[in-house]
Amino acid sequence: MKFHDAIRAGIAHLAQNKLRAGLSILGIFIGIASVLCMLAIGDGAKLIIAKDIETLGGANQVQFWTRTSIWKRRRLVRRTTERYTLEDALAIEAECPNVLYVLPKHEGYSTFVTSRKGNQARPLLEGVTADYARGMKWELQAGRFLSEGDIENAKQVCVLGADAAVELFGEESAIGQEVKIRYHWRGGMVRLRVVGVMKKKGRSLSFGWYSLDDALCVPLTTYQQRITGTRYLEDMVVFFEKGTEIESIIDSVKEILRKRHRGKDDFIGYWIAKWTARRLEHIEKVIKITLGSIAGFSLFVSGIGIMNICLVSVGEKTREIGLRKSIGAKRIHIFWQFLTESICLCLCGGVLGIAGGWVAAQGMTRLAVRIVKVVPEWPVVLSLPWITTSVIFSIFMGITFGVYPAMQAARLSPIEAIRTEN
Repeated sequence: MKFHDAIRAGIAHLAQNKLRAGLSILGIFIGIASVLCMLAIGDGAKLIIAKDIETLGGANQVQFWTRTSIWKRRRLVRRTTERYTLEDALAIEAECPNVLYVLPKHEGYSTFVTSRKGNQARPLLEGVTADYARGMKWELQAGRFLSEGDIENAKQVCVLGADAAVELFGEESAIGQEVKIRYHWRGGMVRLRVVGVMKKKGRSLSFGWYSLDDALCVPLTTYQQRITGTRYLEDMVVFFEKGTEIESIIDSVKEILRKRHRGKDDFIGYWIAKWTARRLEHIEKVIKITLGSIAGFSLFVSGIGIMNICLVSVGEKTREIGLRKSIGAKRIHIFWQFLTESICLCLCGGVLGIAGGWVAAQGMTRLAVRIVKVVPEWPVVLSLPWITTSVIFSIFMGITFGVYPAMQAARLSPIEAIRTEN
């Protein structure tokens, strides 16, 4: 009896008992499918977060915002008095090492915009500088972006997002058209000429209800002098070189701001883009440990079930084992015959678990997109290393729980095995 004959005999026995084999692999199928489903959804979420960070300018940035008040244990301690200025942004750009450029900006949400034909929109009003399009990696669809001359002279020009342009002008070209803008319902009207329209960029997870394409960009100085009358900055986005430690950038920025604001730094707040990905990884690790423990228990129980099935198979084939040994089959041949059954059961469970995990992940992500309409689609990322790991682990399970029954079969005496009545 050759090795391939022993393996073929093991597989043939499984084919004769399909229902029993199917029930045996169910536990392994559930365990592997649940783990791979979670991994595929989690890796897809990380891909969404990475793309979202790229739409907001990339991971190599720190956003500094103004803390207007200090709270301790949910109680207001005091108000802050210092605010960022345009000179602060220029000083940070000039003096901080490894800083590429700084984007000072304002954002206004209660903005009313009207075209000459009477079409209205309420886009996000952004007061920005000429580097904004480069920092945000936002390409133009038509016209041009704001120039340094627009900033220096506080010109009454603007650039529209793709959705805002369609809402105000429909299919007509927005370039050269005039819009009227009013900041808050009590504010006065300011006329602006459209000089550019941006390409579509989509929705950001950071602003679940707001689309990046529903924006209106004006020169920072125009925003301050003509629209709101504010002299300070609300936010600054500091872009730095790749490979630079974020902590060193934050420390150097704080040091410059302290020098320029009489040693005060209580008004400095900041947000790091990479924090979102790190938090997601931390949550994913906790989920992996929890679900992995449950799946491990499921696999252990199913492994014991497979061992039991293999022992039953040995009992059913005792007479056959005796006959094969009497005509020259060796112990190793019998051993491989029954070990093959165990490996095939676990391997089938692993392969079906891979397919089941992918199908389950597809279904759950489609359901999630319909319920929580934040992203248009949720990618399912089932990486090759995890698939390979699942296959290898299935084979390992088959060997672990199949060795004992196979050894029991190999050790049977041919004379006693032939005498046994099945």
